[in-house]
Amino acid sequence: MVKLFPFKGILYNQKIKKAAKLFTPPYDVISPEEQDTFYNSHDFNFIRLILGKEFSADGKYNNKYIRAAAFLDGWLRHGILLQDNKPAIYVYEQSFKHGKKKYSRVGFIALLRLEDMGRGRVYPHEQTFPKAKIDRLELMRATSANLENIFTLYSDEKGKTTKVFKKFMRRKPLFDVTDKDKVRHRLWRIDRKPSLTKIIKEMRDKAVFIADGHHRYEAAMRFKVELKTKNTKFSEEEAYNHLMMFFTPIEDKGLLVLPIHRVLKNLSFFEPQKFLRDLERFYNIKAYKTTKKTAKNVRNKLIRDMEKAGLEHHAFGLYLGNHQFFLLTLKDEKMAEELMDEEKPKAWKRLDTNILRYTIFDAILGLSQQTEDHLLFVKDDEKANRIDHA
Repeated sequence: MVKLFPFKGILYNQKIKKAAKLFTPPYDVISPEEQDTFYNSHDFNFIRLILGKEFSADGKYNNKYIRAAAFLDGWLRHGILLQDNKPAIYVYEQSFKHGKKKYSRVGFIALLRLEDMGRGRVYPHEQTFPKAKIDRLELMRATSANLENIFTLYSDEKGKTTKVFKKFMRRKPLFDVTDKDKVRHRLWRIDRKPSLTKIIKEMRDKAVFIADGHHRYEAAMRFKVELKTKNTKFSEEEAYNHLMMFFTPIEDKGLLVLPIHRVLKNLSFFEPQKFLRDLERFYNIKAYKTTKKTAKNVRNKLIRDMEKAGLEHHAFGLYLGNHQFFLLTLKDEKMAEELMDEEKPKAWKRLDTNILRYTIFDAILGLSQQTEDHLLFVKDDEKANRIDHA
């Protein structure tokens, strides 16, 4: 059972000027260069909380996590951040343009009672790594706060939850800000008890799929265990038993989840030609002829072909260096599913990220125990192509 709760959100004071300069993307897609840009853009930019700078003199009692906690405390004391007076669920809309098409992604933010992923109704789709989990855990230990939403998907075929929060979108939003990437952010508050009860009730039997935030979820689980062992009167109602999440219906027309490219490195055993032969077990392979001069145009064509192929098949783009591009389309969905845990729901088995992991990373490359030493996540395809893959 999925247990949701309203909460007293902490929001930026609306009197702060240049609100668009307070925004950052999620911490794990921010480059060092972008980190500097966000630091310099505004004294109260959110970067200081989620991805603080590191210094050579840092130690146990003075580090980026301790400084994040100090910023959070200071901003609350001085009214930079304000906590709501009563619990609410928050409607959040992002409007943006991708290619030539406009999108509007809508969902709601609430607290979820933590449960072991895959054992209840919350399902992951990505393998996690120790360093990233420890990083987020240290931040939780220092701040005792949920600083970023976990991005999740759920099915709302009949639109029952959507109808509830759409009503509140007729009101004037609490925030209406367009950031430097021309993404418009709007936020509304749902604080009427009948509406809160309706959403909570409708979500009880839903399956929730984590699209982004696996490391933060697992870090929150460990944080819960740590505090639970210290609490002789554990009741499950404590704040650390809950995690802030953004829930968006998978049927939402504005839903667009852009790819995060996987860059494999430090594979001393890797042989490109053997790898291509092994791929034929699962995939149809289309090679693209190119030269250094035409590589950019060919890469763009590959991306267009992936989008088209993805309408009917599970499709991936592959770059092997030296201007070698390939389009992979899955031959047999059932064959891929056989590699996965039988107890996982069918919808989970059909996620592209899981098919990629089990057919290529596990079955072909033998990286079921892969670590950060072998895998990088990059959001920009051009940057991913420039990384040394050796």
